Amino acid sequence: MTFQRFVAHRWLQGSGWFFPKGSAKFAVLAIALGVFISFMAIAAGQGLQQAIHQKIRHFEGDLLLKPYPSKLISDPLASHQIEALPFSEVIEYANAIAVLRSSKMVKGIQVKGVESEDLDFLVGDYLHRGEFSRFVDSEFTAILSETMANESGLKIGDDFFLLFNSSTGVPKQRKFRLVATFQTDFPTYDQQLVFTSLSTLGKVVKDDLISEYSLYTRDDQDPLTLLESMDPMVFDFFEVSFLADRYPDLYQWIELFDLNILIILVVVLGVAFFALITTLISQIIERRTSLGLLISMGASQPQLRMIFSQLGAYYLIVGSFYGTLAAWVLIVLQNHFQFLKFQNPEEYYITHIPFELGLFDTLLFLILFILIGYIIIQISSRVLRRLNPIQLLRI
Repeated sequence: MTFQRFVAHRWLQGSGWFFPKGSAKFAVLAIALGVFISFMAIAAGQGLQQAIHQKIRHFEGDLLLKPYPSKLISDPLASHQIEALPFSEVIEYANAIAVLRSSKMVKGIQVKGVESEDLDFLVGDYLHRGEFSRFVDSEFTAILSETMANESGLKIGDDFFLLFNSSTGVPKQRKFRLVATFQTDFPTYDQQLVFTSLSTLGKVVKDDLISEYSLYTRDDQDPLTLLESMDPMVFDFFEVSFLADRYPDLYQWIELFDLNILIILVVVLGVAFFALITTLISQIIERRTSLGLLISMGASQPQLRMIFSQLGAYYLIVGSFYGTLAAWVLIVLQNHFQFLKFQNPEEYYITHIPFELGLFDTLLFLILFILIGYIIIQISSRVLRRLNPIQLLRI
């Protein structure tokens, strides 16, 4: 054991690597809290961004192909071009505006017709009540959000009416049966979206039915790259749009999460590093007699700074360990049990707080945190140059 390490260990009052003692407890606690809160801010911000993006993506895909006026898409080559696109999923659907009428409510809604085999992919993660197996193409069945079903006073198996526009001016009224409900906590879907089969909607709307296509990429695919690789003929028939094009205000709000995370990190880490410097300076004040003796016995400035650095490194490493451990324990528990809830889920589009933190992000943050902390320790250690052994030993 070197002289500097021996002195630092004695000043830590014999603290082990994972068991700080004396004043070291407070410095380690401050660092641990700073790392813990930083990880919570990063994980919550990334979790919300991904949860909201994935929720919209589930229903609408990464790219939307919306046809131009029907006279331009009568060529069957259009559908062949779509089937040949290199996407993981291509879902065909059609939209129609209607009025939902039940014993308790009359409400304007958007009816979305999809193939039965695509329904579980679209809504499966958000199924609340009922079964998709009862969703039969040959019958007039539909799926509402849980919010809309409650407002309409409908239970699984109940009937309600949908009224569609007609070229004759007289609305087309059809009786539908509720077979399942979903809940996304996303107002755009929960307040107005109703699912039925594509063939059922075609029976009602007939000539007015226009198919659109949602394209889903794999995790290793870039939507923009795939868009550039598409056959130019597709653009002659369809208008192509990204999710961000359809929800610009929402995605601008999501991007603000990064700024919020940065502000939180600056504030929290500033407090943590201030506590670190304060603790190190307090060590100098508490150990001024020992410092005076060390300087009188010939201890050099580099040796004193090494003692100072080893104290700071101990606080940084042990505090980072406990902060990271506490953060990962909470992340795992929250993602499994979801016990942390939003009081206002309608503002965040999700009921629970989602955490998302990767191993790479964890290691990158810890490296940067320890590196910045070590630089701060080296800068603050320059105060040792002004120490006078006579003044330190004066009683």
